[in-house]
Amino acid sequence: MSAITGPVCATQCFQYRDKPFRCCERKYCEVARQFAKEKYNVELQETGNPELPFMGENGCTVPSHLRPICTLHACPVSYAPSSDIGGCKTRTKEYFDLRREILAEAKASDKEINWP
Repeated sequence: MSAITGPVCATQCFQYRDKPFRCCERKYCEVARQFAKEKYNVELQETGNPELPFMGENGCTVPSHLRPICTLHACPVSYAPSSDIGGCKTRTKEYFDLRREILAEAKASDKEINWP
């Protein structure tokens, strides 16, 4: 999924186009911190960024599997008038098919995580 959403975040974010990698909010960093600890017993290392604890110079430093809510996010899906990935029907279908699979697996195995 990160191979699909990563480039979208870097280049197609409508909400924060002047700030690459910046549709993030601190509350999602905290969700990632909780998920990494509870699911994998991993303590995430902060970068020193005053606004987003895991934001580095090239984007988030947290591996995509430790931040599934972020990995699934794509601004063109969440904020655009029509949900698509780069205007490509094939890529958009791939995104939504994979998203359904991930959410179904998460629901089946992870009832205790409360996602915003």
